[in-house]
Amino acid sequence: MNNTASRPIRSELKSYRIKEATEKPSRWNFMKILREFSTLKEFYPEIDPYAEVYRFRKNLYAIFSLGLTTGCADTWNYLILGPKKAMLIDTGCGAGNLRGLCEKLAEGKEILCVNTHYHLDHSGGNAAFDAVYIHAYDVPHLQETRKKGFVDYFDEHGNPKETYFDPADLVKPKEYKIIPFEDGDFFDLGEGYRVEAKHLSGHTPGQSAFYDHQNHCLFIGDNTSCFGPQPKEAHPECCTVRSLRDGLQSLLPLLDEVDGVFAGHGTIDQHPLVIQYILDAANRILAHPDWADDQVSFGGRKMLAKMIYQQGSDLKYTPDSVGSRE
Repeated sequence: MNNTASRPIRSELKSYRIKEATEKPSRWNFMKILREFSTLKEFYPEIDPYAEVYRFRKNLYAIFSLGLTTGCADTWNYLILGPKKAMLIDTGCGAGNLRGLCEKLAEGKEILCVNTHYHLDHSGGNAAFDAVYIHAYDVPHLQETRKKGFVDYFDEHGNPKETYFDPADLVKPKEYKIIPFEDGDFFDLGEGYRVEAKHLSGHTPGQSAFYDHQNHCLFIGDNTSCFGPQPKEAHPECCTVRSLRDGLQSLLPLLDEVDGVFAGHGTIDQHPLVIQYILDAANRILAHPDWADDQVSFGGRKMLAKMIYQQGSDLKYTPDSVGSRE
């Protein structure tokens, strides 16, 4: 029996599945309860009919939208409201008016836009903003992703191929300023409200987490797949399970104070021990890279998978993404 969700979650979004997606049962349960029954949900179709909004803290909004093609999973973007400025973490796939939605929620505050990494399901809406911050190692990749645009969303006839959306609703391409940051840099949202960048490579060379020191919330982007370095990668050592393991290890001192872990996909506001669970899976891969629990197809790519215990998910990797061993 496969794990394709046979009962779609009810939705008022303008986007909808053309091709049914495979879903993990534990994540499906969470999303069904949240999206169909939670009182946290807000919907502003007159501004952005592609996004659902959930208020997880007094000044924290989680914004959900459907992924638009293979490899672009359903996404979570996050808006933190500081005393003077707001911070938007990731911009989704690029359909709808995310900027207008954030401007409503931010109530006139300046919005700083940051990316956890360059992949299109996290940077597709960047062009709605004048400037975007991303780790320095991902800057050249983001430039290439911006240049390529949305071609992967369409089939050979020019129609949306996996998820329906109106092509006229895609963010209009434009040049925007890409500003690099480094590990440990702080973003000041006013009156001492600071969010810290934490380099958490592996999924991409510049993949980064963001730690809200006031709400004690950790936003981790994508940390359950390592593809290995691309040809001519400037930082191949940062595209490995080893680099992911080291980044997760560096977060452990924070866990006693972390109140919630927010990923780019799936179940969110998780217990901080989820960091330890992913770390344990990475260590098992490094010890015995050939002892995979499964072989999977992920985004059209064949990968090995090691179960992440207590999470109902797995850490996917390729043989050339393991990196140096102990």
